[in-house]
Amino acid sequence: MAFPPDSSEHMPLVYRIIREKFLHQPLSSEGSKLFGARWNPKGIGVLYTTSTPELGLLETLAHAPGVRYEDLPVYWLSSISIPDDIRYYSREQLPGYWQDKNYERTQYWLKDWLLKPDVLAVGIPSVIVPFSHNIVVHPEHPLFSQIALVAQEKIPVDRRLWHLENK
Repeated sequence: MAFPPDSSEHMPLVYRIIREKFLHQPLSSEGSKLFGARWNPKGIGVLYTTSTPELGLLETLAHAPGVRYEDLPVYWLSSISIPDDIRYYSREQLPGYWQDKNYERTQYWLKDWLLKPDVLAVGIPSVIVPFSHNIVVHPEHPLFSQIALVAQEKIPVDRRLWHLENK
């Protein structure tokens, strides 16, 4: 499927970059459920997406394995339309520890929403680029059934972005 211009038909587009081996599961929250991440503990799965493809690439590379450029996995960009039911948080609304390298405290900051999602998604400033948002989508919210995969396209990783010596 080719990556379209912003053709979301009144539903916002969010973006997710996944490894090729997960290409057929772009809406799965299983990884976050198994391992936890910054905004969710193990046992509660959420779908991590971003407000722009560029932020998605930066987030992906920040968490990519420490391998040679030639050994990086093949990544795919998924364009996903979601209902406009997103609660955005500003940096000022986040706890002082939101940028900690250790996720232990941030995993429970959204505990009420994680246990009983009153909105489909929350937009949280990215630690990497705090002017852009990660959009965390809750698969247990009733509107999750209206999410649609719009397109998928292989996303190239420019060699200039990969400096193994810095990893």
